[in-house]
Amino acid sequence: ESNGRFHSDWLSMMYSRLKLARNLLSDDGVIFISIDDYEKDTLKKACDEIFIGNYVGTIVWQRAFSPKNDAKFLSSSHDYILVYVKDISNFKIGRLPRTEEANARYKNPDNDNRGDWVSGDLSVKTYSKEYDYPITTPSGKIVNPPHGACWRVSKDKFQQLVDDNRIWFGENGENVPRLKRFLSEVQDGMVATTLWTYQEVGHNQEGRQELKKLFDDKGYFDGPKPVRLLERILKVANTKKDSIILDFFAGSSTTAHAVMQLNAEDGGNRQFIMVQIPEATDSKSEAFKAGYPTIAEISKERIRRAGAKIRQDNADKDLNH
Repeated sequence: ESNGRFHSDWLSMMYSRLKLARNLLSDDGVIFISIDDYEKDTLKKACDEIFIGNYVGTIVWQRAFSPKNDAKFLSSSHDYILVYVKDISNFKIGRLPRTEEANARYKNPDNDNRGDWVSGDLSVKTYSKEYDYPITTPSGKIVNPPHGACWRVSKDKFQQLVDDNRIWFGENGENVPRLKRFLSEVQDGMVATTLWTYQEVGHNQEGRQELKKLFDDKGYFDGPKPVRLLERILKVANTKKDSIILDFFAGSSTTAHAVMQLNAEDGGNRQFIMVQIPEATDSKSEAFKAGYPTIAEISKERIRRAGAKIRQDNADKDLNH
């Protein structure tokens, strides 16, 4: 950092790898890049140049669950995950499994025979004069869309929705109309948000504990990512059961662990390629003394042990593939 060209050197290292990563992606492929505050803006500029027009979004991952009171200014509790695709016209993002908490928001106050539902806003801010018309509620009250907005459907379509009992005017029939969305029609899953909390996908301490369980309570690696985080990424990436997942900064190989775990869960045959240079461990560290002279050796052993543990935990399944 003292040579005055730290950002430039880092970017030069990353740029060539990102160019190659883009070339390796399948036409519907996607790349997730974890980064902290320090180089996030630099990285995004490089990715915008390499993946022109194929930016999907930035996820904020809550990697820490408690503040660091020795922080000089603000205690950093999150990392960023930048998401880009090879060709945005070919990419179809994956949905997440519905949760009990999400399903609990659906009710059926009017005893609709289609089951539980929630109501959604019927207005939109993209104004169209054709979709700006007054609506008379069952109670006789006349309502208009909010100022500067219009309804999301035409007058004819609105009447069709009313006839199909898909419009909710409130219990007394005098509220602003809202569109009913049925639970039975959204079972394909939930759209992922850009905020991933540690309760949903784990934190760094969870990742460390997962590694320690595999290595006889020895923490040989600093800051490994939790398996739940990588499983979420694999699902949002919409990986197929025969996809190939490449991680070219493998670290402790959490990605490989997550791929094997997901295969065990859904019977997939995904394959992984982990790339990790043989970066030396400290000769005074516990890892070095235990026979792991490089990070790559820890990474490989983690794959062996995680694979054996997953096979053991799923002894009733055919995991020979």
